[in-house]
Formats: sequence, C-alpha cells, structure tokens
Amino acid sequence: MKRPQKKKKKSIKITDEDKISEKVMVKGAKLEDSILKKVYSFLHLHIDNYSSTHGRRIEGTMFFLNFLAIVLFVIDTHNIGETAHGYLVMGEFVLVGFFIIEYVARMWVAEKKVKHFFSIYSIIDLLSIIPILANFGNLAFFRIFRILRLFRMLRVLRFQRIFKQKDTMFGQLSDTKLIIIRIVLTVFTIIFVSSGMIWFIESKINPGYGTLWDAMYFSIVTLATVGYGDVTPLSPWGKVVTVAMILSGIAVIPWQLGKLVKILFQSASKTILKCTKCGLQEHDKQAQYCMNCGTKLPKKKKKLEEET
Repeated sequence: MKRPQKKKKKSIKITDEDKISEKVMVKGAKLEDSILKKVYSFLHLHIDNYSSTHGRRIEGTMFFLNFLAIVLFVIDTHNIGETAHGYLVMGEFVLVGFFIIEYVARMWVAEKKVKHFFSIYSIIDLLSIIPILANFGNLAFFRIFRILRLFRMLRVLRFQRIFKQKDTMFGQLSDTKLIIIRIVLTVFTIIFVSSGMIWFIESKINPGYGTLWDAMYFSIVTLATVGYGDVTPLSPWGKVVTVAMILSGIAVIPWQLGKLVKILFQSASKTILKCTKCGLQEHDKQAQYCMNCGTKLPKKKKKLEEET
C-alpha cells in the first residue's frame, strides 16, 4: 500500500512592493492618528479660551456667523421673491454647516460629554440646528416643522455665552461693565424672542404684525409700559406670549439691576491695585497687604469706580 503523499504548502512570496505598501499603510495610520491628536489638542486648548489669540478668533468668527444667522431670520419674515428665498435657504445651509461643525467639535473635546449634551448652551445649539430639516422635501408642510423653524431665533441666546465671565473676546471686563452688557442683552433677548413668537402666531390673522419689525415695535412699546394700543394681539396664544414677555421683563431686569447696584456699592470701598506676586487686583482701600497671598502692596492705588 502506497502512503498518500502530503500536499506541499505553497509559500507566499513577499515582494518588495508588498513591503513598501505595508510601510506606507503604517505610516499613513500613524500620520492620521497624529493629525487627529493635534486637532483635538488645538480645539481642547482654544475653544472657550478667551485668553488665547486663536480662542478669540474662533469665538469672533462664530459671533459673526451667529449675527448673520439672525439677520437671515429677520429677512425671512418679509415677503421676498422665490429667487431671493432660494439664496436665503442656501445661505442658511452654509451657516448651519458651520454650526454643526462647532457643535461636533465642542462635543468631541468635552470631558463630560453627557453633562455637556444637557447643558443649556448645548441644547440651544442643537435646537437652532434642527430647523434646517424643514427645508428637506415636503417636510415644511407639516405644522411641527414650521414651528421648529422658530427655533432659529434662539441663536440670540448664544450671545450670552460670550459674556458669562470677565474674560471675553473683547478683552477683560470689569464687574460693572459685565453686568451692564448682560442687562442690555437680556432686554434685547426678551424683545427679539417675544417678537419672533408673536409674529409667527399673529402674522396670518392680524395685519398689524406684517413683519418682524412690526412685532418688535409692539414688544418695545409693551415692555416699556407705554402701551399705545395701536397694535394688539388677537389670538389667545398671542396674548399668552405677551403676558409671558411682560412677566419676564418684570422678573429678570430688576434682578440684574439689583446686582448692578450691589457691585457699585462694593466698588466704592475697593481699589484697583495689582498684587506683584499672585496678580489679585481688587483690594480694600486701606489694605497694605494682599488679601490672597499676604504680599505687601505697592503704594500707588487706583479707585475701582474710575475703572468701572
């Protein structure tokens, strides 16, 4: 009996081309990994960092794009032609593309992603991106998607993010300046958001709210307690929005004014005097040593109220 012959294993020859291809793939993977790490480090360092030049540039760019998005929303409330409306939609697509990139970048570099996702500014960013869905297909015919388009005006709330602390893209602000800017932004936000909602509700049934400017006129007159009465909401929802606007103004604006008065009283008893060791600037008028590190303060003092 002849024993069955074993099949010889075919040896795979590795050519020079295969070796080169393998080296190229390894180098490409390392390069891609290196680029991602550099991008991550750059975004992690500069996003929301107003003390860096790149951080101010990023926030300044988003500030301009955010302002442009609000301008497009205001234009969209007017009766414009189909051609102009087409350009308007294209511009909105481009802006939303930048906002999506920013949203993804912030989520990528966030250390606590779940907490970041449910933060107020992250929710505002997401809600202001969703309305672009109304431009796909025939979705705009559904009422829910028409309502979602209103969320575009929430972009005005993003301006609050820039002034949430003393370091801003416009430099470091004093407490007094920061509070004054916040009060102005709060008044503008209440007027703008209320005007957008009233215009959306009343424009089809009330000729007095033809454009957003008409609704803003009503909001300013109402919030200022002048109340000419030449334009009034007719629908129940329009009246609800008006009441909510008045209550918001009564509750929020005096609260911020109270904070401003408190800071002004505190500034009267303090001076601007930078510590040479720890850098603390605000000290009591009679202070000779830094309240933070105990270093002796220089003799020259500058009143806090002059700075603010």
